[in-house]
Amino acid sequence: MTRTSSGIPDLDALLGGLLAGDNVVWVTTSQGVVATIEHAFLAEGRRRDEPCTYVTTEIAPATLRAKLGTGLRILDARPGRPLADAMALERRILDEAREIPGRVVFDSLDAFVRRSGRTRALGLFSRVCPQLYDLGAIAYWRVSRPVAGAALLDGINKVTQCVLELGGSHLRVVKAEGRPGVEGRLLHVRTRSDGTPHFEQEKALGRVGAGLRRVRQERGLSQADLARLAGVSPSAISQAEAGLRGLALDTLLTLAEALGIGLDDLLAVKSASDYVLARRDRLGGAFRGPVALLDDDTAGLRAYLVQLGPAERGAPPVPHKGVELILVASGLVQADLGSATPVLRAGDAVLATRASVAGWRNLLAEPARLFWIIRD
Repeated sequence: MTRTSSGIPDLDALLGGLLAGDNVVWVTTSQGVVATIEHAFLAEGRRRDEPCTYVTTEIAPATLRAKLGTGLRILDARPGRPLADAMALERRILDEAREIPGRVVFDSLDAFVRRSGRTRALGLFSRVCPQLYDLGAIAYWRVSRPVAGAALLDGINKVTQCVLELGGSHLRVVKAEGRPGVEGRLLHVRTRSDGTPHFEQEKALGRVGAGLRRVRQERGLSQADLARLAGVSPSAISQAEAGLRGLALDTLLTLAEALGIGLDDLLAVKSASDYVLARRDRLGGAFRGPVALLDDDTAGLRAYLVQLGPAERGAPPVPHKGVELILVASGLVQADLGSATPVLRAGDAVLATRASVAGWRNLLAEPARLFWIIRD
């Protein structure tokens, strides 16, 4: 998947760059820091000649242009303007993204919460976010925890690709879809002399916070449950998980004993992921042969997309011994299993448990598509 820059080198290092379709939600009350991050994101887009759009809910367009330059599309969603209506704003954003996907900054979901309530604000986000992802636009959204509330933030987390919580001097990665090992990381935020933020790994607080979250989620406990076991307040557990404060060694030992685990187990932050996500660029009709969708041989399964031209033949790109599946998405395909050559229509599948897949052939005078899935 092609990656592009956020305009902040440390953020690129953390996320491995931005992917087409990424929606990055900044949960923060540190407005100055996140504004700097947004401005760097837009400046990088303009440097690359990408369309850049700023949705303003508070700042006058003239002020924004004076600060960010004139080559910026500004959608005025301030009170009393036509785009203050959520549905009108949604249509305008998506219409522009359909023309040429670029970069979009929403300066505040809080404004829509205050105007229409949390349910409607979540509705706006839940409709726009997936469509921007589908169109390949990259969007930054800004929201604050006190205004949004837990239910809205949970809804946002289920839909978006990335959630970064910026609080005071710390940045916590709540969600980073398609980026193994990044979720849960805690970083210390400093400001460079040029005003850009610098992120440094926060090892001690990060391990405590990530360890508490992992153990609590694995055991189905609430923060209040963990607080009772540790003999502290729920707010102390909440702040520790967010990386805003630590816990005394005696408290950690008390909690570990109550849970029946060792201190090392409590502070172990790594756990197996529930899923492996593979994201790829949009595939046009020009490509030929197998394209790897999921090619990590440690994941258990690998998947390839194969497009065949009229009457074209093909073969697996890698040798494989084990279970193989061919699933036809479109067209009429003949699978070569050595001693057998079944013909498959769209929606048909063949599972080869003993025979190896030697190849496939498109039987029609129009393109065909199939998925080749193998188990390691």
